Amino acid sequence: MRLIQPNEWHPADGLELEDNALEVVTSNENNLVVAGPGAGKTELLAQRACYLLQTNTCKYPHKILAISFKNDAAYNLRERVRQRCGEEASKRFDSFTFDSFAKQIVDRFCAAIPADYRLSKDYEIIIRDNRIKDLYKAASLDFFNTKEHLIKFHTEQALPISGGKNEDIYRKAVWKDLLTAQPQQLVSFPMLMRIAQLLIDTNPLVKKYLQQTYHFVFLDEFQDTTQVQYDFFKSCFLDSPSVFTAVGDDKQRIMVWAGAKIKVFEEFLTDTTAQSIALSLNFRSAPRLVELQNYLTEHLLNKPDKAIPSKKWKADQGECDVWLLQSQEQEKKYLFKKVSRWLQNDSVKPRDICILVKQQLEAYVGDLIKYFNENGINARDETILQNLITEDFVIYIVNSMYFLIDKKNGDAKRLAMQFLGNLRTEFYDEQLLRLDLGYNNFVAKLRGNYRRPLTDKLMNDLIQEIVDFAGIDRIKSHFPQYKVGSCFSEDLERVKAFIKNYYAIHKTLKPALDGFMGVNTIPVMTVHKSKGLEYHTVIFVGLEDGAFWSFNTQADEDKCTFFVALSRAKERVVFTFSKTRNSTRNSNQSLKSIRVLFEELQKSKIANIQEIK
Repeated sequence: MRLIQPNEWHPADGLELEDNALEVVTSNENNLVVAGPGAGKTELLAQRACYLLQTNTCKYPHKILAISFKNDAAYNLRERVRQRCGEEASKRFDSFTFDSFAKQIVDRFCAAIPADYRLSKDYEIIIRDNRIKDLYKAASLDFFNTKEHLIKFHTEQALPISGGKNEDIYRKAVWKDLLTAQPQQLVSFPMLMRIAQLLIDTNPLVKKYLQQTYHFVFLDEFQDTTQVQYDFFKSCFLDSPSVFTAVGDDKQRIMVWAGAKIKVFEEFLTDTTAQSIALSLNFRSAPRLVELQNYLTEHLLNKPDKAIPSKKWKADQGECDVWLLQSQEQEKKYLFKKVSRWLQNDSVKPRDICILVKQQLEAYVGDLIKYFNENGINARDETILQNLITEDFVIYIVNSMYFLIDKKNGDAKRLAMQFLGNLRTEFYDEQLLRLDLGYNNFVAKLRGNYRRPLTDKLMNDLIQEIVDFAGIDRIKSHFPQYKVGSCFSEDLERVKAFIKNYYAIHKTLKPALDGFMGVNTIPVMTVHKSKGLEYHTVIFVGLEDGAFWSFNTQADEDKCTFFVALSRAKERVVFTFSKTRNSTRNSNQSLKSIRVLFEELQKSKIANIQEIK
């Protein structure tokens, strides 16, 4: 890779950055970037990675570490860096979630963990917290508390657990029960992070290794960082020469219920002596939607931030509608009629539209999804597959199958070969050329062997052959989340089951793969799952007291949830209210508790509020 002098570097792909963004991209200091929705936070981190790698400011062989909150965000950032600065340079860019980074450390250095907390190689990760909750409630009636409080209590103290208070005795006992469970030790991701922190705190050589490897650290969606995650970050990197870039938006702080640290911005500025830098451009939303966001930022969130829309829009573009409907039945039919019209007349594709709910997706839009699918518009609960379809090995499987169907599909082959090449970082150019030839021959053989209609067994065999060509051991050793336990085999079985299900519906392979990947399908999800995503049109179903049942006790977080839903939209956002909603606990709906949301939409004079008879 040809190195570029820092003073000759320009943003990759000819992109323009506002002055403050360019300052952050080229900075050698710690920075906290505070930026609203659509400001290009992910792009800023990608451009900063390009600058550091292409100018060798991150000196070879040192690396950049990016830590994101969600799997898809980590994947998207990694892909963007690869696209911006190429395969060779991007090999020095590691993008993980907090969970996967902690797991990688624990799995790699497990022998160095103090004995009381040491994990075997086949430990199992607890995805649901009920097991932990039940152990506390069995230990003492005093623990009949909310699950969220119990789970926070379980990992709020750094290891080793000390002290003679009753609560410490119970906490220590529950940890012991989980770490001595049979046939496998049981840990949650927050437990894993505390164990990783203990490992680092008690092993100076491991800490030194991390700090010498990663000279630059990025922290994405920083407003959602929990106390456990922040403590883990500090143990890894605080007081090291590493340079930190954190990006976030306190207007989008919607994970407080899940333990997000409310004062994390202030603590980061103090702990790292970072400079706080604000971005003002909104590249995502049309001008009238930016105007609405600015109004609500001031009058609903009580913050002074003002965003500026991109010049690519006309001044009158952007619309917000609030539809007051009589019933859930009317709601689904009216939405179907409107969506059908947009798809036919507005050159909008199904994937350009997103339907959001605050929570209880099945209760609010289960019938709507069914009605859409029965009447010719594909829609699905995206949360079921959102994480799975962004896993690297799944992208490899799917693109190998697309390449099998169409040997002229260069993009599919490129993505598959990229995965195979990443598993073989020790390969030289000549070896990679042989791998390319071998892959071509392998897929040609598959084309001959799987011409006929695929039974469930044949589909299983096809997918397994594709995985075996990559090498299961190579996959497990390359991706930390798959090194121990049964996570890989479970995810692979899920992939097989979903693709077989879509194949049974469509009867041919390409539509089955399209269905699995969500092509030509409207995604439906909760607001929390939509963080970091954007769509031409956003429909929020259920602007009602019933959906915002906790508004009276957590108004600030619920206002932020409302703001996040609004700010996913590029050009159109719709909020629906239904007077009756039979699928929820109370069928009659009201706008009393959340009246302030409705009133501020009215006062903005931008939202068009209609009662639909």
